[in-house]
Amino acid sequence: STIRIVAWIVGIFTFAVFALVSYRKIHNKVRPSLNVRDNIWICDDIQTPFILGCFKPKIYIPSGTDEVQLPHIIAHENAHLKRWKPLGYLVLAIHWFNPLVWIAYILLCRDIELACDEKVIRELNQSESISYSETLLSCSVNRRTILVCPLAFGEVGVKERVKRVLNYKKPAFWIVVVAII
Repeated sequence: STIRIVAWIVGIFTFAVFALVSYRKIHNKVRPSLNVRDNIWICDDIQTPFILGCFKPKIYIPSGTDEVQLPHIIAHENAHLKRWKPLGYLVLAIHWFNPLVWIAYILLCRDIELACDEKVIRELNQSESISYSETLLSCSVNRRTILVCPLAFGEVGVKERVKRVLNYKKPAFWIVVVAII
């Protein structure tokens, strides 16, 4: 019993240290960023847009990003602000020993990306959706370094996301009513 409690606490501590080290590493990388407006920053040392921070999150966009893509990127990252991944990471840190929580966290990360995509494309017409898909493809990078970092949002399942964007149909009114009930 005591060994289990100590192992559990060591696991939580390990997750906390990992989160802090990951945050510092990413924060140091984006430190020389240039503020464009509000919470939007341009950075030379990143390859894909993401949000960093919990209490005053900032949107970081790679310098050299095509101006046409900026509205889509900003809309997607702003959608992330309402879908709080750090809470999922906290649950994972507390229940790190449970493989079902790991699966749930991975699915949560995927669902957050899909929900953000849906929020953005809900307002777009077909040609804008195609443009948004192109933005997704151009922003996709191998992001294994931020896989479980709770303070930055990475890209997951780009191929699946592009298919969903291109095949998106607004839900019928009766489906919305049934879902609400």
